[in-house]
Amino acid sequence: MCFTLTLAWQHFGRQRHVMFWALSYGIAVVQWIFNTSGLFLKSPPLIFIAAVCVLASSSLVVMGARVRANMPVRWPQFLVGAGLAVIGCAVAHSPIGTRAMQSGIISAYTGVMMAAAAVAIWPRGRSFTAPEKAFFSMLIVFVLFEGLVTVMGLALPPEGTDAAVMAYRYTLALGLPAIYVAMGVTAIVVIAGDLSLQLRMLISNDQLTGLLNRGGIDEAGARAIAYAKRHERNLAAVMCDMDSFKDVNDGHGHIVGDAALRAFSRVLMGAIRQGDLAARFGGDEFCVLLLDASEAEAAEVMERVRAGIEKLAVDRMPPGSISASFGVTALRPGDVSLDDLVARADRALYESKQRGRNRVTIWQGGQNAPNQPHLVQASV
Repeated sequence: MCFTLTLAWQHFGRQRHVMFWALSYGIAVVQWIFNTSGLFLKSPPLIFIAAVCVLASSSLVVMGARVRANMPVRWPQFLVGAGLAVIGCAVAHSPIGTRAMQSGIISAYTGVMMAAAAVAIWPRGRSFTAPEKAFFSMLIVFVLFEGLVTVMGLALPPEGTDAAVMAYRYTLALGLPAIYVAMGVTAIVVIAGDLSLQLRMLISNDQLTGLLNRGGIDEAGARAIAYAKRHERNLAAVMCDMDSFKDVNDGHGHIVGDAALRAFSRVLMGAIRQGDLAARFGGDEFCVLLLDASEAEAAEVMERVRAGIEKLAVDRMPPGSISASFGVTALRPGDVSLDDLVARADRALYESKQRGRNRVTIWQGGQNAPNQPHLVQASV
């Protein structure tokens, strides 16, 4: 597991959480060596070193889980907690220590760390992926196992090798290797799942703005249209672009132009809801799909975007240097694909341009007048 996780870290982007998990298994290798040597040689110092390795290994699992979740690694808390556990282990392995202390401290600390890792793995604002669910389940199994081992360890007699000691040792010997392997396998599956998600994002997302690209919005738009038709829900589509964007590139350079596109994207994403879709079609042209929204509601949202764009100050360009135009339409019974909505929204966008730019236009053509856009908002 250590070797496999190290390869995953080296070849899949050298991500910090993978490094923490690889280090955890590397320290676990050392721990098993010291533990086995200590048992055969009946050496308390070697067993104490093995105990410290367990503390370090379990702490690294939590650190990796928190890094993956973009949560801060609270080093002072970790150092204080681990330091107290090390002191406890030192006392437990001293002449005044007992078997119950030795076993209980290590198992309890490990159980707490696995529980903390499970909390970090729990997704926020979304559902579990299948790899995350498997890894989370193994963390819970580990917590329950360490709870059992803690209870068994606290019940150990001070001396002798009676049935309680043998049951404790057999439980560790049978349970820990299986859990270590299962944890490693599910961690690798999580890493592979994360990599798969990153690859999908590279394929379907625009690298400059982080929005969907044309292929991404086509795929997501097909699902949104199918859902809206199946459940008889509203769906609004918007085409928009920045006014005179070529002048921005020619007058200020492509770096400023790229900054303007990113700023436009931030304003756009800040105005729409979670679940709505936004994409960069190419150049300075963008497409937005608003779920459960009518044309009028979509126009109201885009008016907020239009007003926000006017206030942008990008690099060396003062506020008011950038504006945008918008065309809005809604899903109709005869629409088959996203292209049908985009075509109407594009005509409404063209009308916004013809009427002086920096405005929102709703497409309201009926069956007898499919090419009649309607202006609903203009700047003053």
